[in-house]
Amino acid sequence: MQVSRSDNKEKKAKANDDDLINQLPNGIPAFILSKLSIDEAARTSILSRKWRYLWTFFSGTLEFDGSPTMKDMKKDIKKVSGRQLQMAMEIMYDAERQTYTTWINDLLSSLESTTLQGLKFWFHVGSRCDIDKWVDFAIKKKVQNLELYFGHSFEYVLPLHLFELASFNSLRVLRLKFITVTEEMVEYLMCRCPVLETLSLVNSGVPNIMKVSGPSLRLKCLELIRCWELRKLEIFADNLVSFKYYGPKLDTEFKSVPNLVEAAFGGSCVGFIGESFLSQIKVLKLDITENVPEMIDWLTQLPELKNLKHLELVTCVDDDGITLNACVFLLKASPSLWRFTLKMLNINPIFRTERKFTKECHYSLKEMELVGFCGAASEVELVMHVLENAVELQKITIDTSLPTKPKVRPLGEHPNTWDHEQNRKRAWELQEKIPSRVEFVCL
Repeated sequence: MQVSRSDNKEKKAKANDDDLINQLPNGIPAFILSKLSIDEAARTSILSRKWRYLWTFFSGTLEFDGSPTMKDMKKDIKKVSGRQLQMAMEIMYDAERQTYTTWINDLLSSLESTTLQGLKFWFHVGSRCDIDKWVDFAIKKKVQNLELYFGHSFEYVLPLHLFELASFNSLRVLRLKFITVTEEMVEYLMCRCPVLETLSLVNSGVPNIMKVSGPSLRLKCLELIRCWELRKLEIFADNLVSFKYYGPKLDTEFKSVPNLVEAAFGGSCVGFIGESFLSQIKVLKLDITENVPEMIDWLTQLPELKNLKHLELVTCVDDDGITLNACVFLLKASPSLWRFTLKMLNINPIFRTERKFTKECHYSLKEMELVGFCGAASEVELVMHVLENAVELQKITIDTSLPTKPKVRPLGEHPNTWDHEQNRKRAWELQEKIPSRVEFVCL
Protein backbone atom coordinates (compact mmCIF):
# COMPACT_ATOMS: atom_id res chain seq x y z
CA MET A 1 0.00 0.00 0.00
CA GLN A 2 1.38 3.38 -0.99
CA VAL A 3 1.69 5.90 1.84
CA SER A 4 1.12 9.53 0.87
CA ARG A 5 3.55 12.27 1.75
CA SER A 6 0.87 13.97 3.91
CA ASP A 7 0.37 10.77 5.95
CA ASN A 8 4.09 10.64 6.66
CA LYS A 9 4.03 14.24 7.83
CA GLU A 10 1.13 13.54 10.21
CA LYS A 11 2.88 10.50 11.70
CA LYS A 12 6.11 12.44 12.08
CA ALA A 13 4.31 15.34 13.75
CA LYS A 14 2.58 12.96 16.16
CA ALA A 15 5.89 11.30 16.99
CA ASN A 16 7.44 14.67 17.68
CA ASP A 17 4.52 15.60 19.96
CA ASP A 18 4.95 12.31 21.86
CA ASP A 19 8.66 13.03 22.27
CA LEU A 20 7.93 16.50 23.64
CA ILE A 21 5.41 15.10 26.12
CA ASN A 22 7.77 12.33 27.22
CA GLN A 23 10.67 14.73 27.63
CA LEU A 24 8.92 16.89 30.21
CA PRO A 25 11.09 17.23 33.35
CA ASN A 26 10.24 15.03 36.34
CA GLY A 27 7.58 16.63 38.48
CA ILE A 28 5.94 18.63 35.67
CA PRO A 29 3.40 15.90 34.72
CA ALA A 30 2.38 15.51 38.36
CA PHE A 31 1.99 19.29 38.66
CA ILE A 32 -0.16 19.39 35.51
CA LEU A 33 -2.38 16.57 36.77
CA SER A 34 -2.89 18.28 40.13
CA LYS A 35 -4.46 21.27 38.33
CA LEU A 36 -7.01 19.12 36.47
CA SER A 37 -10.20 17.43 37.56
CA ILE A 38 -9.97 13.67 38.01
CA ASP A 39 -11.89 13.13 34.72
CA GLU A 40 -9.49 15.36 32.83
CA ALA A 41 -6.51 13.69 34.50
CA ALA A 42 -7.76 10.23 33.47
CA ARG A 43 -8.10 11.36 29.84
CA THR A 44 -4.36 12.16 29.70
CA SER A 45 -3.74 8.38 29.57
CA ILE A 46 -4.13 8.55 25.78
CA LEU A 47 -1.28 11.04 25.33
CA SER A 48 1.52 8.48 25.32
CA ARG A 49 2.60 5.17 26.85
CA LYS A 50 4.44 7.04 29.59
CA TRP A 51 1.24 8.87 30.53
CA ARG A 52 -1.00 5.80 30.45
CA TYR A 53 -1.03 5.31 34.22
CA LEU A 54 0.24 8.69 35.39
CA TRP A 55 -3.32 9.77 36.27
CA THR A 56 -3.32 7.27 39.13
CA PHE A 57 -0.80 9.55 40.85
CA PHE A 58 -3.36 12.39 40.79
CA SER A 59 -2.85 14.66 43.81
CA GLY A 60 -5.36 17.44 43.19
CA THR A 61 -8.91 17.77 44.52
CA LEU A 62 -11.57 15.06 44.25
CA GLU A 63 -15.19 16.23 44.39
CA PHE A 64 -18.07 13.77 44.64
CA ASP A 65 -21.43 15.56 44.62
CA GLY A 66 -23.56 12.99 42.83
CA SER A 67 -23.59 11.81 39.22
CA PRO A 68 -25.36 13.90 36.53
CA THR A 69 -27.94 11.12 36.24
CA MET A 70 -28.62 11.27 39.99
CA LYS A 71 -29.15 15.03 39.82
CA ASP A 72 -31.57 14.74 36.88
CA MET A 73 -33.50 11.91 38.54
CA LYS A 74 -33.80 13.91 41.78
CA LYS A 75 -35.44 16.76 39.88
CA ASP A 76 -37.80 14.38 38.08
CA ILE A 77 -38.89 12.71 41.34
CA LYS A 78 -40.08 16.08 42.66
CA LYS A 79 -42.12 16.71 39.52
CA VAL A 80 -44.00 13.41 39.18
CA SER A 81 -47.45 12.85 40.63
CA GLY A 82 -48.72 9.53 41.89
CA ARG A 83 -47.18 7.55 44.71
CA GLN A 84 -46.48 4.38 42.68
CA LEU A 85 -44.58 6.25 39.97
CA GLN A 86 -42.64 8.17 42.58
CA MET A 87 -41.68 4.97 44.41
CA ALA A 88 -40.52 3.39 41.13
CA MET A 89 -38.33 6.39 40.38
CA GLU A 90 -36.89 6.32 43.90
CA ILE A 91 -35.89 2.66 43.40
CA MET A 92 -34.16 3.65 40.15
CA TYR A 93 -32.46 6.53 41.95
CA ASP A 94 -31.17 4.19 44.69
CA ALA A 95 -29.75 1.87 42.01
CA GLU A 96 -27.97 4.77 40.30
CA ARG A 97 -26.64 5.97 43.65
CA GLN A 98 -25.23 2.50 44.36
CA THR A 99 -23.55 2.49 40.96
CA TYR A 100 -22.07 5.91 41.71
CA THR A 101 -20.69 4.88 45.12
CA THR A 102 -19.22 1.71 43.60
CA TRP A 103 -17.45 3.88 41.02
CA ILE A 104 -16.10 6.08 43.84
CA ASN A 105 -14.70 3.05 45.66
CA ASP A 106 -13.06 1.73 42.48
CA LEU A 107 -11.54 5.12 41.74
CA LEU A 108 -10.15 5.58 45.25
CA SER A 109 -8.60 2.13 45.22
CA SER A 110 -6.85 2.97 41.92
CA LEU A 111 -5.08 6.08 43.20
CA GLU A 112 -1.43 5.61 44.14
CA SER A 113 -0.56 9.18 45.11
CA THR A 114 0.59 9.67 48.69
CA THR A 115 -1.21 13.00 49.15
CA LEU A 116 -4.31 14.86 47.99
CA GLN A 117 -5.03 18.57 48.01
CA GLY A 118 -8.74 18.15 48.63
CA LEU A 119 -11.54 15.63 49.05
CA LYS A 120 -15.24 16.47 48.98
CA PHE A 121 -18.22 14.15 49.52
CA TRP A 122 -21.38 16.21 49.18
CA PHE A 123 -24.41 14.04 48.33
CA HIS A 124 -27.08 11.85 49.95
CA VAL A 125 -25.39 8.49 50.31
CA GLY A 126 -28.27 6.29 51.45
CA SER A 127 -27.73 3.62 54.09
CA ARG A 128 -25.38 1.13 52.43
CA CYS A 129 -22.16 3.15 52.22
CA ASP A 130 -19.07 2.45 54.24
CA ILE A 131 -18.25 6.09 54.88
CA ASP A 132 -15.55 5.21 57.41
CA LYS A 133 -13.43 3.91 54.51
CA TRP A 134 -13.72 7.28 52.76
CA VAL A 135 -12.71 9.18 55.89
CA ASP A 136 -9.84 6.75 56.46
CA PHE A 137 -8.76 7.31 52.85
CA ALA A 138 -8.70 11.09 53.46
CA ILE A 139 -6.52 10.68 56.54
CA LYS A 140 -4.07 8.30 54.88
CA LYS A 141 -3.75 10.58 51.83
CA LYS A 142 -2.98 13.53 54.12
CA VAL A 143 -5.79 15.62 52.62
CA GLN A 144 -5.51 19.38 53.10
CA ASN A 145 -9.16 20.32 52.45
CA LEU A 146 -11.90 17.94 53.61
CA GLU A 147 -15.64 18.56 53.07
CA LEU A 148 -18.26 16.05 54.23
CA TYR A 149 -22.05 15.98 53.79
CA PHE A 150 -23.88 12.67 53.42
CA GLY A 151 -27.47 13.88 53.63
CA HIS A 152 -29.61 15.42 56.36
CA SER A 153 -31.22 12.08 57.22
CA PHE A 154 -27.97 10.15 57.53
CA GLU A 155 -26.64 10.19 61.09
CA TYR A 156 -22.87 10.11 61.09
CA VAL A 157 -20.41 10.76 63.90
CA LEU A 158 -16.93 11.80 62.84
CA PRO A 159 -14.84 8.78 63.93
CA LEU A 160 -12.14 9.89 66.37
CA HIS A 161 -10.54 6.43 66.39
CA LEU A 162 -9.64 6.76 62.69
CA PHE A 163 -8.01 10.14 63.24
CA GLU A 164 -5.98 8.83 66.14
CA LEU A 165 -4.56 5.93 64.11
CA ALA A 166 -2.38 8.29 62.09
CA SER A 167 -1.15 11.83 62.44
CA PHE A 168 -3.45 14.15 60.47
CA ASN A 169 -1.14 17.14 60.49
CA SER A 170 -1.94 18.21 56.92
CA LEU A 171 -5.56 19.29 57.45
CA ARG A 172 -6.10 22.99 56.66
CA VAL A 173 -9.83 23.20 55.91
CA LEU A 174 -12.63 21.11 57.43
CA ARG A 175 -16.26 21.70 56.40
CA LEU A 176 -18.98 19.48 57.86
CA LYS A 177 -22.74 19.51 57.36
CA PHE A 178 -25.20 17.33 59.29
CA ILE A 179 -22.33 15.47 60.93
CA THR A 180 -21.84 15.02 64.67
CA VAL A 181 -18.60 16.16 66.27
CA THR A 182 -17.95 14.96 69.82
CA GLU A 183 -16.16 16.91 72.54
CA GLU A 184 -13.14 14.63 72.14
CA MET A 185 -13.15 15.22 68.38
CA VAL A 186 -13.20 19.01 68.87
CA GLU A 187 -10.26 18.73 71.26
CA TYR A 188 -8.37 16.60 68.70
CA LEU A 189 -8.95 19.21 65.97
CA MET A 190 -7.78 22.04 68.21
CA CYS A 191 -4.68 20.33 69.57
CA ARG A 192 -3.54 17.78 67.00
CA CYS A 193 -4.26 19.48 63.67
CA PRO A 194 -1.52 22.13 63.81
CA VAL A 195 -2.22 23.74 60.42
CA LEU A 196 -6.04 23.82 60.61
CA GLU A 197 -7.16 27.28 59.42
CA THR A 198 -10.87 26.88 58.61
CA LEU A 199 -13.52 24.99 60.58
CA SER A 200 -17.12 25.12 59.36
CA LEU A 201 -19.92 23.21 61.11
CA VAL A 202 -23.41 23.48 59.60
CA ASN A 203 -26.49 21.79 61.12
CA SER A 204 -24.06 19.59 63.01
CA GLY A 205 -24.19 18.00 66.43
CA VAL A 206 -21.64 19.62 68.75
CA PRO A 207 -20.89 19.61 72.49
CA ASN A 208 -23.02 21.87 74.73
CA ILE A 209 -19.84 23.68 75.70
CA MET A 210 -17.39 24.20 72.89
CA LYS A 211 -13.86 25.39 73.57
CA VAL A 212 -11.90 26.74 70.63
CA SER A 213 -8.33 26.96 71.86
CA GLY A 214 -5.03 25.15 71.70
CA PRO A 215 -1.34 25.62 72.43
CA SER A 216 -0.47 26.21 68.76
CA LEU A 217 -3.88 26.97 67.24
CA ARG A 218 -3.66 28.57 63.77
CA LEU A 219 -7.42 28.76 63.17
CA LYS A 220 -8.35 31.78 61.02
CA CYS A 221 -11.99 31.11 60.10
CA LEU A 222 -14.71 29.63 62.35
CA GLU A 223 -18.30 29.04 61.19
CA LEU A 224 -21.03 27.64 63.44
CA ILE A 225 -24.34 27.54 61.57
CA ARG A 226 -27.52 26.15 63.19
CA CYS A 227 -25.67 23.94 65.68
CA TRP A 228 -28.66 23.77 68.00
CA GLU A 229 -27.03 21.84 70.84
CA LEU A 230 -24.42 24.53 71.45
CA ARG A 231 -25.04 26.55 74.63
CA LYS A 232 -21.67 28.06 75.48
CA LEU A 233 -18.74 29.06 73.34
CA GLU A 234 -15.23 29.85 74.61
CA ILE A 235 -12.63 31.16 72.17
CA PHE A 236 -8.94 31.74 72.71
CA ALA A 237 -7.60 32.12 69.16
CA ASP A 238 -5.01 34.76 68.45
CA ASN A 239 -5.01 34.04 64.70
CA LEU A 240 -8.79 34.09 64.21
CA VAL A 241 -9.74 36.53 61.42
CA SER A 242 -13.33 35.58 60.56
CA PHE A 243 -16.21 34.36 62.76
CA LYS A 244 -19.72 33.41 61.60
CA TYR A 245 -22.58 32.35 63.87
CA TYR A 246 -26.23 31.61 63.02
CA GLY A 247 -28.38 30.18 65.79
CA PRO A 248 -30.12 30.75 69.14
CA LYS A 249 -28.92 32.87 72.04
CA LEU A 250 -25.48 31.82 73.16
CA ASP A 251 -23.31 32.29 76.23
CA THR A 252 -20.00 33.52 74.80
CA GLU A 253 -16.54 34.23 76.11
CA PHE A 254 -13.96 35.62 73.69
CA LYS A 255 -10.77 35.55 75.75
CA SER A 256 -8.32 36.51 73.01
CA VAL A 257 -9.16 37.37 69.38
CA PRO A 258 -6.84 40.30 68.54
CA ASN A 259 -6.96 39.69 64.77
CA LEU A 260 -10.72 39.19 64.39
CA VAL A 261 -11.93 41.67 61.74
CA GLU A 262 -14.84 39.89 59.98
CA ALA A 263 -18.05 38.72 61.66
CA ALA A 264 -21.45 37.46 60.52
CA PHE A 265 -24.44 36.85 62.80
CA GLY A 266 -27.91 35.44 62.22
CA GLY A 267 -30.71 34.38 64.53
CA SER A 268 -30.06 35.76 68.01
CA CYS A 269 -27.10 38.11 68.27
CA VAL A 270 -27.74 39.22 71.85
CA GLY A 271 -24.92 37.09 73.23
CA PHE A 272 -22.35 39.10 71.33
CA ILE A 273 -23.40 42.60 72.38
CA GLY A 274 -20.97 42.81 75.27
CA GLU A 275 -17.97 41.44 73.43
CA SER A 276 -15.14 43.91 73.06
CA PHE A 277 -14.11 42.55 69.67
CA LEU A 278 -17.03 44.37 68.00
CA SER A 279 -15.08 47.61 68.05
CA GLN A 280 -12.30 46.06 65.91
CA ILE A 281 -14.58 44.52 63.25
CA LYS A 282 -14.09 45.83 59.69
CA VAL A 283 -16.70 43.69 57.87
CA LEU A 284 -20.01 42.90 59.59
CA LYS A 285 -22.95 40.90 58.21
CA LEU A 286 -26.25 40.74 60.11
CA ASP A 287 -29.31 38.64 59.25
CA ILE A 288 -32.23 39.84 61.38
CA THR A 289 -35.08 38.34 59.33
CA GLU A 290 -36.12 35.92 62.07
CA ASN A 291 -36.51 38.45 64.89
CA VAL A 292 -36.64 41.98 63.47
CA PRO A 293 -38.59 43.68 66.33
CA GLU A 294 -36.40 42.18 69.06
CA MET A 295 -33.26 43.22 67.22
CA ILE A 296 -34.03 46.93 67.63
CA ASP A 297 -33.38 46.68 71.38
CA TRP A 298 -30.10 44.89 70.61
CA LEU A 299 -29.06 47.52 68.09
CA THR A 300 -29.68 50.38 70.52
CA GLN A 301 -27.03 48.85 72.81
CA LEU A 302 -24.38 48.55 70.13
CA PRO A 303 -21.00 50.01 71.03
CA GLU A 304 -19.31 52.29 68.52
CA LEU A 305 -18.12 50.25 65.56
CA LYS A 306 -15.23 52.59 64.97
CA ASN A 307 -13.34 50.34 62.50
CA LEU A 308 -16.30 49.08 60.48
CA LYS A 309 -15.85 49.61 56.72
CA HIS A 310 -18.46 47.30 55.15
CA LEU A 311 -21.87 46.52 56.63
CA GLU A 312 -24.34 44.01 55.17
CA LEU A 313 -27.85 43.75 56.60
CA VAL A 314 -30.45 41.13 55.64
CA THR A 315 -33.94 42.04 56.79
CA CYS A 316 -37.62 42.23 55.88
CA VAL A 317 -38.98 45.42 54.37
CA ASP A 318 -41.86 46.59 56.56
CA ASP A 319 -44.29 49.49 56.85
CA ASP A 320 -43.76 50.51 60.47
CA GLY A 321 -40.23 51.87 60.25
CA ILE A 322 -38.43 48.96 61.93
CA THR A 323 -36.07 48.37 59.02
CA LEU A 324 -35.33 52.07 58.62
CA ASN A 325 -34.70 52.40 62.37
CA ALA A 326 -32.34 49.42 62.29
CA CYS A 327 -30.39 51.00 59.43
CA VAL A 328 -30.21 54.34 61.24
CA PHE A 329 -28.89 52.74 64.45
CA LEU A 330 -26.21 50.86 62.51
CA LEU A 331 -25.17 53.86 60.42
CA LYS A 332 -24.91 56.07 63.50
CA ALA A 333 -22.76 53.47 65.26
CA SER A 334 -20.36 53.22 62.30
CA PRO A 335 -18.47 56.49 61.88
CA SER A 336 -15.94 55.02 59.43
CA LEU A 337 -18.38 53.04 57.26
CA TRP A 338 -17.65 53.15 53.53
CA ARG A 339 -20.08 50.60 52.09
CA PHE A 340 -23.59 49.59 53.15
CA THR A 341 -25.40 46.61 51.57
CA LEU A 342 -29.07 45.97 52.37
CA LYS A 343 -30.64 42.68 51.26
CA MET A 344 -34.42 42.76 51.57
CA LEU A 345 -37.16 40.16 51.73
CA ASN A 346 -40.07 42.01 50.15
CA ILE A 347 -42.79 39.64 51.35
CA ASN A 348 -45.59 42.21 51.54
CA PRO A 349 -44.29 45.48 50.04
CA ILE A 350 -46.35 48.62 50.70
CA PHE A 351 -46.56 51.30 48.00
CA ARG A 352 -47.86 54.25 50.03
CA THR A 353 -46.77 57.87 49.94
CA GLU A 354 -43.23 58.24 51.24
CA ARG A 355 -42.63 60.02 54.54
CA LYS A 356 -39.92 62.63 54.93
CA PHE A 357 -37.18 62.28 57.51
CA THR A 358 -35.13 65.04 59.04
CA LYS A 359 -31.37 65.13 58.96
CA GLU A 360 -29.86 62.94 61.67
CA CYS A 361 -26.09 63.25 61.52
CA HIS A 362 -23.19 63.03 59.11
CA TYR A 363 -22.54 59.56 57.67
CA SER A 364 -19.18 58.74 56.09
CA LEU A 365 -20.86 56.37 53.62
CA LYS A 366 -19.44 56.24 50.07
CA GLU A 367 -21.37 53.34 48.51
CA MET A 368 -24.85 51.92 49.09
CA GLU A 369 -26.36 48.76 47.57
CA LEU A 370 -29.99 47.61 47.78
CA VAL A 371 -30.67 43.98 46.79
CA GLY A 372 -34.25 42.79 46.24
CA PHE A 373 -35.56 46.29 45.49
CA CYS A 374 -39.19 46.55 44.40
CA GLY A 375 -39.87 50.24 45.01
CA ALA A 376 -41.77 49.93 48.31
CA ALA A 377 -42.24 53.17 50.24
CA SER A 378 -39.86 52.17 53.03
CA GLU A 379 -37.12 51.46 50.49
CA VAL A 380 -37.46 54.89 48.92
CA GLU A 381 -37.50 56.48 52.38
CA LEU A 382 -34.25 54.75 53.26
CA VAL A 383 -32.54 55.99 50.09
CA MET A 384 -33.70 59.56 50.72
CA HIS A 385 -32.56 59.36 54.34
CA VAL A 386 -29.09 58.22 53.27
CA LEU A 387 -28.88 60.97 50.62
CA GLU A 388 -29.79 63.54 53.24
CA ASN A 389 -27.17 62.39 55.73
CA ALA A 390 -24.35 60.93 53.62
CA VAL A 391 -23.09 64.02 51.82
CA GLU A 392 -20.00 62.14 50.56
CA LEU A 393 -22.04 59.35 48.91
CA GLN A 394 -20.54 58.43 45.53
CA LYS A 395 -22.55 55.44 44.28
CA ILE A 396 -25.95 53.77 44.69
CA THR A 397 -26.59 50.31 43.24
CA ILE A 398 -30.17 49.04 42.96
CA ASP A 399 -30.49 45.30 42.36
CA THR A 400 -34.03 44.30 41.34
CA SER A 401 -33.38 40.56 41.17
CA LEU A 402 -35.29 38.07 43.32
CA PRO A 403 -35.01 38.75 47.06
CA THR A 404 -32.60 36.88 49.29
CA LYS A 405 -33.92 33.59 50.70
CA PRO A 406 -36.94 33.13 48.38
CA LYS A 407 -38.17 30.25 50.59
CA VAL A 408 -39.28 32.88 53.12
CA ARG A 409 -41.99 34.09 50.74
CA PRO A 410 -45.59 33.20 51.75
CA LEU A 411 -46.78 29.71 50.86
CA GLY A 412 -48.35 29.52 47.44
CA GLU A 413 -46.52 32.55 46.11
CA HIS A 414 -44.71 31.60 42.94
CA PRO A 415 -41.35 33.16 42.02
CA ASN A 416 -42.94 34.39 38.77
CA THR A 417 -44.97 36.90 40.81
CA TRP A 418 -41.74 38.84 41.24
CA ASP A 419 -42.11 41.46 38.49
CA HIS A 420 -38.53 42.19 37.59
CA GLU A 421 -39.34 44.67 34.83
CA GLN A 422 -41.79 46.64 36.97
CA ASN A 423 -39.23 46.79 39.76
CA ARG A 424 -36.61 48.09 37.34
CA LYS A 425 -39.07 50.77 36.23
CA ARG A 426 -39.53 51.90 39.83
CA ALA A 427 -35.77 51.91 40.31
CA TRP A 428 -35.29 54.23 37.33
CA GLU A 429 -38.05 56.48 38.70
CA LEU A 430 -36.04 56.68 41.92
CA GLN A 431 -33.03 57.91 39.94
CA GLU A 432 -34.82 61.21 39.31
CA LYS A 433 -34.53 61.95 43.06
CA ILE A 434 -30.79 61.22 43.21
CA PRO A 435 -28.30 64.08 42.72
CA SER A 436 -26.14 63.94 39.59
CA ARG A 437 -22.98 63.75 41.73
CA VAL A 438 -24.00 60.24 42.82
CA GLU A 439 -23.40 57.40 40.34
CA PHE A 440 -26.58 55.35 39.84
CA VAL A 441 -26.46 51.68 38.81
CA CYS A 442 -29.58 49.58 38.18
CA LEU A 443 -29.28 45.79 37.88
